[in-house]
Amino acid sequence: MPTSEKKDLESTNINCTVCGSGNARFYIETNAMMHADNTESYRFYSCVDCNSKFLSNPVKESDLSKYYTESYLPYRGSSAWGKFSKFVEWDDETLNRKRRKVLEPYLPESDKIYILDVGCGKPDFLAEVAKDLRFKCTGVDFTEADWKNEKYNSIHLQACDWKNAEFDHKFHLITAWHYLEHDYNIKETIARLNELILPGGYVIIEVPMFEGLLLKLQKQFWQGWHSPRHLNLFSSKSWSMIFDPNNWTLIKRHEFGTLSAFTLWWLGYRQKRKTNWSGNMENYFWSLVMFKILLAPLFLFEKFIPFGIQTVIIQKNK
Repeated sequence: MPTSEKKDLESTNINCTVCGSGNARFYIETNAMMHADNTESYRFYSCVDCNSKFLSNPVKESDLSKYYTESYLPYRGSSAWGKFSKFVEWDDETLNRKRRKVLEPYLPESDKIYILDVGCGKPDFLAEVAKDLRFKCTGVDFTEADWKNEKYNSIHLQACDWKNAEFDHKFHLITAWHYLEHDYNIKETIARLNELILPGGYVIIEVPMFEGLLLKLQKQFWQGWHSPRHLNLFSSKSWSMIFDPNNWTLIKRHEFGTLSAFTLWWLGYRQKRKTNWSGNMENYFWSLVMFKILLAPLFLFEKFIPFGIQTVIIQKNK
């Protein structure tokens, strides 16, 4: 997959952001994605030891606000789609119900169930969960995203680095929907999870998966790279390496997720065509619908064919 044979032979002593190994080789070069200046160049390397892919030239964490402006499509949400916003809202509601269903097998028998969503963004998932009064929901992200909306009134929200956030209780469940690929210090994150989760509690993580069909098809335009916002792309091998079995048990790993694999494909398709992500997305609505219908027979098999999303469920040892 490398863009040149010369770079394929490159090695680096840059440590893998997933496992910490210094044994890595160049893998692929991408441009800035979903960003006005898409000429910026970013290099991903492949770790020889854990097989994860990682960004070797990340931007400083303090400079990330440049890539998370008010025009950033996920922050704009349904409003970016103009007259078709109701269709997008319905799709978002479907996604959050799917995520709520993922939790069901891991709920404790308790009148109060404490849940933390790391990197909550617009906390619509928590709003869906909080409809059940047993759930006491907390969301953390480094910036607010429409948090003043009254539908979030029952959720405790904090705008900060979640590793520095203060909580007055531990949690039965911690979710991270497409957060860990953004994380600048995996080791610190797992240590923090270990502090905050109750014994026997669960961590549910969903991230992009490069070990899938979409990367092979879309290469440097695959939206899983999402450079420079994504730093870490986890391999199937990496989870047992980064979650110490003395503290954690890997319960399940699925090669699919709640996020539709079609959505990931479509974003990559639009990336290749240099879409103006801050513009009016309603211009692309009917094209999206057409592709969704045409490709539906393929994406019906996303639970059987690894396309590019993975979910892991990890339990804190008692």
